[in-house]
Amino acid sequence: VERTNSHYAALFRSDIKSYPIPFFGNVNTAKVLTVGVNPSATEFTRRGWSTEIDTSTLYARLITYFLRQGESSHSWFAPWSEALTSIGMSYENNVAHIDLSPRATRSMRDIMRDLENRRLFMEMLESDATCFFELLPYCQAARVLLLAGCAGSRYMNDLVAKMVRHYGYVLEGSAERRGEGRVGFYRLRSQYINLPVFFCSVSPSDKQRNYLLIERIRSHRDTITQWLEHSATKASSATHV
Repeated sequence: VERTNSHYAALFRSDIKSYPIPFFGNVNTAKVLTVGVNPSATEFTRRGWSTEIDTSTLYARLITYFLRQGESSHSWFAPWSEALTSIGMSYENNVAHIDLSPRATRSMRDIMRDLENRRLFMEMLESDATCFFELLPYCQAARVLLLAGCAGSRYMNDLVAKMVRHYGYVLEGSAERRGEGRVGFYRLRSQYINLPVFFCSVSPSDKQRNYLLIERIRSHRDTITQWLEHSATKASSATHV
């Protein structure tokens, strides 16, 4: 990230010092992983981020991100948190978050206004997806992935489907073609993982419609819960053998 940051400089906020964030929460123990585009630059305008930080300190802060006393998580996580309660999960206990890119940029809405910046942003996502796909096999407790919203000019499910073949993955399944808050059901496979994936077209950052994300998770909780139980049974059997 440090080596290539200068190439993507037009996408960053010059007034904010940021660090690469590959995840939020305990990815070592999380059973559910929510997936986003990239961290918000406004993460670094609050919660006491220092101007200099080493790798071990950054790791410790991110692993305990949702458990830090006196510090609330970024407001972006609120809709996800509400949706997760319907499947008996929470960021504090058994959920973590990972992004396609670890770089904090200006808001996606701002970037999308300029054609050249839009192109550069999509280039960044496709390049940085290396971090995302290399991290997944290390999330050994993960049982389900939850995707939502758009990544730049594409829906998250469509962009991931485009990327997977470059990293030795296959994404099988489909999404509804029409409808507000449409959903999709997939399975992400590789040599190392086999995870069910739920997609909703509405992002948690869509303040006018993010209630649809909450509703879609709630209305499909039986399916997601079955995924969790089935995957846990398979994992337990494999460990026993």
